[in-house]
Amino acid sequence: MGGFLTKNKVYPLFYFFNKSLLSSKLILLINMLNKYMQKQKQKSIAKKRGLYIALALALFIGAPVLGAILVQNFTQWDVVVDTPPIAKLQGADANYDGDNDDSTGYLQVNLGNTISNNDNTLGTPGTTATNLSHEEITFTCFAGDRTYYTDVIQLDNTTAGEDWDVTLTVEADLAGNAAVADTFTAGDADIWLFTSDQDSTGGAITEIPNPGNYGSLTEWYNAAAPNGAIQLEVVAGTMSVAQATTGPFTVPSGQQRQLGLVVDCGANMVDTETGTFRLTVASSPH
Repeated sequence: MGGFLTKNKVYPLFYFFNKSLLSSKLILLINMLNKYMQKQKQKSIAKKRGLYIALALALFIGAPVLGAILVQNFTQWDVVVDTPPIAKLQGADANYDGDNDDSTGYLQVNLGNTISNNDNTLGTPGTTATNLSHEEITFTCFAGDRTYYTDVIQLDNTTAGEDWDVTLTVEADLAGNAAVADTFTAGDADIWLFTSDQDSTGGAITEIPNPGNYGSLTEWYNAAAPNGAIQLEVVAGTMSVAQATTGPFTVPSGQQRQLGLVVDCGANMVDTETGTFRLTVASSPH
């Protein structure tokens, strides 16, 4: 016997043709069958909804388990002590008086002393400080005069076959000492630190690094920053940094570069007063 399907119920085909011919018991049976089928449909919908919820919970609960996977790759680090690729050597002008003591004289170039990295006070796990090499230059200002210190420091590339790029920066040291310090009480001054652009292993650079020829020097870097000169200024007895950095410039393997200092001391400066600046020499492979 055929049937007819509506949205919510299934009826025997003859139900629509002559419902009055059906007995009351048969009609009751059909109604019960329709109710049963509606309940089954509702259960199916609820069952699907339950499956979706269970799947979502499994994803959320399972995520931390996936995040707990740990892969380890074991490596070995070797620390080798070697000569610095760019070594700092005391220039001839720092020992002009012949006493081999860089703590006295008109120009004092501090290369042999060290400074602490203060590791025991940084709050890191280390408890012992390490001493590092320290570059500090102190100069005397002569009232009304210009002074040339043409061979202050030699930068020596100690490597075999490696060119290195060098940058010089006047900045505070690791111990917290300021980039510049002075004993000046009055007056004005200009100070320049030049770097040679020629090798000085065969002898010191002979050209005078005259700031007045800043655009036409041939043996010293004299272009605009970063290859220009570091410059300091004294105004009314207080020294400050006008240009802190020069470089990077390249020092080829086996060559040296020479640093020269020019000090213009105003007539209103006080005799024998000194200025100090702290220099960081940074280098990286070319």
